[in-house]
Amino acid sequence: VSCTDHATLAYIIYFLRERFYRQAINSTVSFLRTYPNDSVILFFKAFGALNEGHTQEAIRELTQLRDKPQTSLCSVMALLCAHRQSETPDQEAVSELEACLKTSRRTAEDRDLYFAALLYWILGRNEKARDYVERMLKMSTTSSQGLILKGWIFLTSENEAHRSQAIRYFDGGLRDSKDVFGMMGKAEFFMLRQNQSCALDMISQVIASHPNFIPALVLKMNMFMSFHDWEQTAEVAERWVCQGFVSICFQQCGHNSVVVQMLTAFVQRAVSRAPDNSAMDCELGYLLTLQGKYKEAHRWYTKALNIDQGSMAASIGMIKCQLMDGQVEKASQQLDFFQEVQQSLGRSAEVSLLQAILAQKKGAAEERVVALLKEATELHLQTLRGLPHGVDYLQRLNLNFLLQVVSMHLDIPLEAGQLPPFGLKHSTMILEAVIKAAPGLFLYFNIYNCICEGDQAAAQHFLNLCMDKEPTMPEIHLLQAKLHVHTGDYRKSLSCLESGVSHNFELRQMPQYNLIKARALKGIGELTKAIQCLRMLTAMPGVRRATEGRETSLSLSERVSVFLELADALRLNGEQHEAANVMQDAIWLFKETPEEMRVMVANVDLALAKDDVDTALNVLRTITPGNSCYIQGKEKMANIYLERMRNKKLYIESYREICQQLPGPHSKILLADAFMKIQEPEKAIEVYQEAVKMAPKDATFVKKICQALVRTYQYDKAVEYYMTALSTSMNDSVYLELAELLFKLQHFEKAQHILEKALEHENNTSLTTMMNDVKLLRILVKVLHAQNEPCLETLQKIYELQQRVVRRLPFEQPEKSDEQRRVTAAICCEQAKEYHYSNDLEKAEQCYSEALNHCPDDTEVSLLGDVLFRKNQKEEAISLYTDILHQNPGNFHALARLIHMLHRVGRLDVLPFFVKCESHSPTAVKEPGYHYCKGLYYWHAYRVKEALKHLSQARGDPEWGEETVELMVRICLNPDRETFGGEVFKRPEQDQSELIGVNMAQELLKTFRPRSKASQDKARILYNLCLVHSKEPEQVEKAVLMMSEMAGKNVFLEASLLVAAQGLLQLKQFPRARNFLKRISKVQWTHAIAEDFEKSCLLLADMYITMGRNTNAEKLLNDCIQHNMSCSKAFEYKGYMMENDQRYKDAAELYELAWKYSHCVDPAVGYRLAFNYLRSKNYTLAIDVCHQVLLENPDYPQIRDEILDRALRSLRP
Repeated sequence: VSCTDHATLAYIIYFLRERFYRQAINSTVSFLRTYPNDSVILFFKAFGALNEGHTQEAIRELTQLRDKPQTSLCSVMALLCAHRQSETPDQEAVSELEACLKTSRRTAEDRDLYFAALLYWILGRNEKARDYVERMLKMSTTSSQGLILKGWIFLTSENEAHRSQAIRYFDGGLRDSKDVFGMMGKAEFFMLRQNQSCALDMISQVIASHPNFIPALVLKMNMFMSFHDWEQTAEVAERWVCQGFVSICFQQCGHNSVVVQMLTAFVQRAVSRAPDNSAMDCELGYLLTLQGKYKEAHRWYTKALNIDQGSMAASIGMIKCQLMDGQVEKASQQLDFFQEVQQSLGRSAEVSLLQAILAQKKGAAEERVVALLKEATELHLQTLRGLPHGVDYLQRLNLNFLLQVVSMHLDIPLEAGQLPPFGLKHSTMILEAVIKAAPGLFLYFNIYNCICEGDQAAAQHFLNLCMDKEPTMPEIHLLQAKLHVHTGDYRKSLSCLESGVSHNFELRQMPQYNLIKARALKGIGELTKAIQCLRMLTAMPGVRRATEGRETSLSLSERVSVFLELADALRLNGEQHEAANVMQDAIWLFKETPEEMRVMVANVDLALAKDDVDTALNVLRTITPGNSCYIQGKEKMANIYLERMRNKKLYIESYREICQQLPGPHSKILLADAFMKIQEPEKAIEVYQEAVKMAPKDATFVKKICQALVRTYQYDKAVEYYMTALSTSMNDSVYLELAELLFKLQHFEKAQHILEKALEHENNTSLTTMMNDVKLLRILVKVLHAQNEPCLETLQKIYELQQRVVRRLPFEQPEKSDEQRRVTAAICCEQAKEYHYSNDLEKAEQCYSEALNHCPDDTEVSLLGDVLFRKNQKEEAISLYTDILHQNPGNFHALARLIHMLHRVGRLDVLPFFVKCESHSPTAVKEPGYHYCKGLYYWHAYRVKEALKHLSQARGDPEWGEETVELMVRICLNPDRETFGGEVFKRPEQDQSELIGVNMAQELLKTFRPRSKASQDKARILYNLCLVHSKEPEQVEKAVLMMSEMAGKNVFLEASLLVAAQGLLQLKQFPRARNFLKRISKVQWTHAIAEDFEKSCLLLADMYITMGRNTNAEKLLNDCIQHNMSCSKAFEYKGYMMENDQRYKDAAELYELAWKYSHCVDPAVGYRLAFNYLRSKNYTLAIDVCHQVLLENPDYPQIRDEILDRALRSLRP
């Protein structure tokens, strides 16, 4: 080869190293056109022929190269191999070649030694190769080719220390040259070290200088595969194919029949060309097993074993074919014999899988099968350690092997009501490990797994991916329908089945179609149709008796489900006798099968439906501890004792028996949970402690103890246990729970210390760690809030971290995208609140807008409307809330804010929203949020009785109770919305109804359950407000003192100042009260203080009017109207001032607005309006208003005599 053309040699070496001998021969033939009679190329051509089995041809060609420079030594070595491989070795020639080899070694030049080392390296004999290359480097210390080859030898060594040194030799060889072979070696070194950026940079340099160098394109494709960048992988693959090189890895085809058949044809051609190649016979046998042709596959495996009696692949293949063909005993004997023969080699993944299949075929215990599958997977995955993601990785990954493991796990029946078994968790682990590598058929299995584990969101996400890829695949539509049945959305399930039939009519012929359809029909109450569907299904082949070889036949578990669903449908339809007959059929058909106990347990449900408790218990007592349904049966028995017989003693005894028969920490946890269920947390704690002693490193058990201690108010002990859990397991969930508990206990400094300790770790780029850090930081923000410390910087840190999480989710955990979008929206809302409090409305709006983009239906996002309202963008704010409610009529937080906002703009018309909410969800009328909003609406509409009626139905709710009780207290204290403490419209004396209102308010306050420091402060304000309204001097003085202290600490400043001012007015301390009110009137208006601001302005205006300072009063009243267009009291005060000035017409206009915004309910306002109409000689309107007042208040004093009669007399001619 030309000394300057390193690419040609690298090309040939690549094909020989990968054992693509035909491609290597074709390449050498091509290169000989450029470099005719080149001895190196001729040598590799002969070496390729030798490896293809053309021994005599190779001997002829190699003999001619024995005396050629550079290739003499390697030619003699190759000739020795060729003679030894021939059927009748020429011993004389062998002896002569051995003598020649010894001579050649002593006299070899550096180039001879180089190619000899290269030959040994290609053959995989690294130690020999290293010996020759080191001898060569002694002769030529600066040889770049020698250094590069030594780098390759070290890189492919089994010694980790050698592998790490390889880069030194590559760098040395590439110092003065751009050798392609060296650059490829350096790229592979970086790949092995998982330094993808450097590897990609190096390989890009190779492609830039040699665009048609296929090995570089292959390596680049492997790199993109390791990044899971499938688009760029496909792009490079297309370029590779265009170069005329195609390699198909049948292990990635996912049982695609077209691909398997095509590959079978290829392998058959290869077998015909190499009839004595046992490896090729095994490959053909393997492909035939994928097609279910076990007898034919067995024949090829037998042939391979005859050629090479030591072939493990052939022996394993034969045994598997026997197992799958039903020859269980014969396969068992063969497997035992094979294990004895191979005992010295240790366990292998293939043998463990064969044992698992054999155990399952023989009906062995589920635990035995699962243990063997686990062992097979672990042994299999051990071979992948340290391999970069690429073609070699995928070949060794052997997805068909893992697919069989997952399928066998999923064949094991699930126990209803039990935690997902280990098999499901193991399947999830396997699927998560390989789904990135080959997101095809494994995506489908992952969906099935997610459904079994109850992870509906993840299942739906993967279903959508599958639907996009292959909408005609019937299994996808079946799983989609099954998922909707799991979530109780039966109509959607039926719709999915119809959609599936429209894509693929064959779906109707699948038994699973009818089973899922029947379940959906039963779910919507169409029992007759469901029964008809199930009866039709029982008549289908493969339901009563399993039918071998049918692709659409039901599994044993599904066959049982058909009968159980039919029995249940008949029971629900009132056909008890028919249901019993079906159950008897099921008991007979599935006797002595793994599903027998499931049928028995279902029979228990049928007995319970007929209130036959004794029969149910007798059946359950037959379940022995060795049965897989033992725990399920005992739990069902326990529930009967508790729910049917109300016997707590027998209920607990059932769980004690589980602990005795199946001792272990998990049994103890079941017993402890049972104690918790019957409200005996002290005993539960004792049992939890026993479980912890059995598994001290399991933080979950400690967490359960802590939760029980919290239930029993033993907070200090709970904290101690959490600290113990942290000493044994640095679990993020333990940190979270402990921090939340300390926060609730108001141990803020300790909580902060724990959170900061949890966040003290190295910069871990794990997505799970980042998401946990976000949770920890969000609790830290709450702690900082509670200590009145600034937290904007921490919130910004959370936001940046969450952005990194969101960017990575689509590639790593796409099923959590929806959940994390909500988290992002919540973080944006928290930032917006901080900006809102600091009066930075622009940034607050930006944050809320971003939150709205992430999650439009988030309740906190609706706070954007408050920001817009404060910026005087009232129509935009109302439009925002209206849009939110059109999208989600059940968003009661948005509805409550809309009611407040419409009230403030003077057009309280929200009844259509209530109607829409009721039509959207008929159960909405039972929601506490609905009742709170309805009560709020009626309060603003001056309909006190209706308001209290609805509010009373929401006051016990954890979410709405706090706001509801506060509003009810305020209504009871001031139902007529008087200006409490004012003199202008003051009643002459306190009546009995006011005392009743104070007593009711105090009783309501006893139900107030503060959940935070702010809630506790609010409760104190309401308590002192009750004291002020009692008008008892001692109580009022006490309230003023407490409110002054709170105001001094800036705790609810406006509310505490207002209550203090109202109390001072009761005590006749007018100047001090006025000063308190002035402080409030100068505060900038916000939604949070809107009510207190308005009441303060009205009360101060009342004082100014009494003092005759109408100008000051009018300014305050205008402020009220600016922020609340429907402030009827402000219009009433303005009307009063006009009336005093004898401007009756103007006064009437203002009283008319007060009457309008009090919804024509307040009789005092109606009286003043009618009086001013009378004085301005507008008699007709005066009469109309009098009639309206008398309609609601027939006994209202003086209005009939003083106004109505006078107006009527004035109208008479």
